[in-house]
Amino acid sequence: MHTFKRQTYSGQVVEFIKRCILDGELAPGEQVKEVILSERLGISRAPIREALQILTQDGLITSEPQKGKYIRKMTRQEIENEYEIGGILEGAGVAAALPLMNHVDIARLSGMIEHMARLAPRVGGLYEFTEVDDAFHSALLAHCANRRLVEMARSACTNISKFLFYNHWNVLFTPQEFVDRHRDIFEAVQTRNPAKVEESLREHYRESGRRMAQFGS
Repeated sequence: MHTFKRQTYSGQVVEFIKRCILDGELAPGEQVKEVILSERLGISRAPIREALQILTQDGLITSEPQKGKYIRKMTRQEIENEYEIGGILEGAGVAAALPLMNHVDIARLSGMIEHMARLAPRVGGLYEFTEVDDAFHSALLAHCANRRLVEMARSACTNISKFLFYNHWNVLFTPQEFVDRHRDIFEAVQTRNPAKVEESLREHYRESGRRMAQFGS
């Protein structure tokens, strides 16, 4: 049984449910029952109800009148749309940052690609690329002056569909495909051509969306 600090019950329940989703214990479309969570966690239903409301606002849970609350399901089209938006946002942000990138920035990105390449033969899935993947996309946007655009682009990298289907994301591409896809982005950045950079990132996200969409409803 999990132990919770009294003053932060609802926040900890939110994190507990999120972990269950990431671990595949709660799948899209599965009902989330207050009474079962209450018994499992050994707390009253009030903070659980509050946590479910927070997750509903975040888009991870849907509420059906007279039926209950469920882990959100997404259609194939919704998943593809979400990734397409991500590519548009990040592409625009990186294109705006491009004129301010110097040789140090390029060298840093190159180093990340080489790090990915060294990891590829040794890893069993994409989980082990998570840290360098996040660092790579953050570095691409580092010089974008429009911080709101950066915030939206980074949020798109951790979109709802990627969260809901995280177990599938781990095997969405082979490790070598993962490296090659990021190398394509890096090579586009090296051209210093904003249009090529935007198209590279849009295609990067579109292909992710196409593959992830197979897990939609």
